[in-house]
Amino acid sequence: MRRLVQGRLTPNLLRDANLAASGLVQAPAIIVPATSSSVITHAPNLILPRSRGASFQISEERLHEFLQAEVSFFAGKESSSLTLKKVIDSSTPDAAAKLAVQELPIRFAQRILQIESLEGWRNSPELVEVHGFYSQSFKDLRLVDLDVDDLRPFTDVVQALKGRMKGVIPSLASAMRVLQQANDYPEQEINQWLDTFLLSRIGTEMLTSQYIACINPAGKGRGGIVDHACDPAIICDRAAKHVRKLVKAHYNMVQELDIVIESGSTAGQGRIRFPYVPQYLFYVLVELLKNSARATVEICGGDQNQIRARPIVITVGADPNQVAIRVHDSAGGIPFSVADRVWSYMYSTANQSKGGAGFSQQGTPLAGFGVGLPLSRLYARYLGGSLHLLSLPGIGTRAYLYLKRLETEAREEVPATSSLSSVSSISSISSVSSISSVDGLV
Repeated sequence: MRRLVQGRLTPNLLRDANLAASGLVQAPAIIVPATSSSVITHAPNLILPRSRGASFQISEERLHEFLQAEVSFFAGKESSSLTLKKVIDSSTPDAAAKLAVQELPIRFAQRILQIESLEGWRNSPELVEVHGFYSQSFKDLRLVDLDVDDLRPFTDVVQALKGRMKGVIPSLASAMRVLQQANDYPEQEINQWLDTFLLSRIGTEMLTSQYIACINPAGKGRGGIVDHACDPAIICDRAAKHVRKLVKAHYNMVQELDIVIESGSTAGQGRIRFPYVPQYLFYVLVELLKNSARATVEICGGDQNQIRARPIVITVGADPNQVAIRVHDSAGGIPFSVADRVWSYMYSTANQSKGGAGFSQQGTPLAGFGVGLPLSRLYARYLGGSLHLLSLPGIGTRAYLYLKRLETEAREEVPATSSLSSVSSISSISSVSSISSVDGLV
């Protein structure tokens, strides 16, 4: 016997339902389970009453069909490219909530279809799990009634989906490695597929974190997760202290690793400051420092005197438009034979026999599973910056991080809707000679 779900209509979506019913727009009508708030469905001939609390019955099977239609509808929309200024402007709980409600369903729907475009995805437990994360999050967002006078239900949904999404990166990394080994998919295409997916994930993470930060403000000078006067030298110092502790604990060192910070200044204005998301900068710096620290310890064979003789140097500089941060080590560099693979999600520089892999899995949400470095580059790219490596084998490596300094120029890079067909289906990309680069998507 099919179960029936009773529900009510929510006024904030009722207008769209009647427009769809009248044929004025190609949008689904709205049906709401009693335990939640709203689901839009394709029902072009359905005329709904214009009153709050209107009741109805719907089977769970039909509700699932409605949600499937919702996913297709929202996946076809274009997500807006956010600027840091737009995020700062959405620094009140109601403004941040409205921005999240506008953007999150589109981005979740596009990622759901990206997974479904993979041939045999249902045979991968990890991909099924990630698909479930996004499907449940999409459903919860469409079922919640955003009421700016009472944001508690929406807050519960956002907090739940943030907790749920913590498992996405390890599950994806594991699934794609298995797919590559089992089906011999080209590594470059897997990297592009993951770049598209994870770049979108950074955007959804920023939207949800912005909302949570707005309902729990950190203090003056903050626009949610954005620090209006972010001091990169201070973030470098925090990251250095964090990595020193990790190295000391993991490698049982008596003395701390030597990490030196050099900072310039803006002409006539003293310390370098700019609007940015400090936590993202911290993530990237920790990953870069971990790579340099691990390489330094390994090339010295654990000899602490030699380690102290090879300090890691962080240099911060800026002009009116950009902030530049260089991380320089003297740990022997990266061999030319693997230099092209350091940005691959399928490759790790960690030395398993020397405990490097275990160390790489510590420190930040970007850590572990061999994806810290390519994910760091995505975080840099996300708001218009870039991350580059210059390595001299036998000498050392220099990482250069460039970040936009003006909030109007720090613009989110989002995968375009049209890119779904070109980079999402690994089953078809091995048969084509070229593919549109994620780097060109805006």
